[in-house]
Amino acid sequence: MMMKQLCFILLSTGCMGQAKPQAPADSSWLKKSYDHVVLIEDKYVAEAAGNYLVDLPLVEAADSNYTFYLGAHIPVTMFTATSTFYPGIREFTLIVPDWEFYHQVAEGASSRNMCAEPATTNIYYHIRRNDTAVIVDSVRVQGEQPALKYITPHAPSDTLVVYRTESYGSACCPPDPQWKRTAENAAMIKDFERKHKVSITGTYRQNSGKEGEHTDYYTLPGLTTKQRLDFLLTRRWQWIVNKETKQIVFRPQFFTPTLIPVEKEGFRAMRTATNGE
Repeated sequence: MMMKQLCFILLSTGCMGQAKPQAPADSSWLKKSYDHVVLIEDKYVAEAAGNYLVDLPLVEAADSNYTFYLGAHIPVTMFTATSTFYPGIREFTLIVPDWEFYHQVAEGASSRNMCAEPATTNIYYHIRRNDTAVIVDSVRVQGEQPALKYITPHAPSDTLVVYRTESYGSACCPPDPQWKRTAENAAMIKDFERKHKVSITGTYRQNSGKEGEHTDYYTLPGLTTKQRLDFLLTRRWQWIVNKETKQIVFRPQFFTPTLIPVEKEGFRAMRTATNGE
């Protein structure tokens, strides 16, 4: 006769896995509720060689306290050890399910032919960034959680969702070295289009000076999140001047889209650019 599974709810520390002690640190920053929570799901995330693209348009206000719920599989150290996650945001709260605890409960239940529903357990990180350091406080909450109200991020209608920005200096007096690599830039894009069977479109140019100074904005429409990340990594390497003479090691980083206000009139009006033009 097949043994029936015994199901129960684990409300606190029990035989199905030892819970971590509550953090003794000051948690006065922890709120009873959080509005405007951004859910980071796997469908909005791509990874390559330890680098991550979080493909969500977000207005980056330095003086706002943002909240993110991490449903995607991204190491927490990426948020606490680097400032490349939405770098314009100086302070935010990161909510992460305690996957280690859930795994311990599941393993214990499986070994006893049981099923268990552990108490909801999240770790809350309060992350503050300045020019020299990332300051992190954390607290683990088991059982009743702060109330969360989610939002769907979207770009204002008068902005471009930009994945890469490239700026050129003067074409003379003296010339910016990047001007000598125009043909190489165009060849890289054509090769990427051929390999990935995509078209790199939606590139905009904005003048910034009278000696050819300008900035190109890549919006990369029609590409998947993974293709966008592949383009960013390929372009990052290709864009380095005299890279063959340098020993370059990239630390894993976040890539996130930037919202750029659209300018339609005057000298700085944005216009569609031909890649490698």
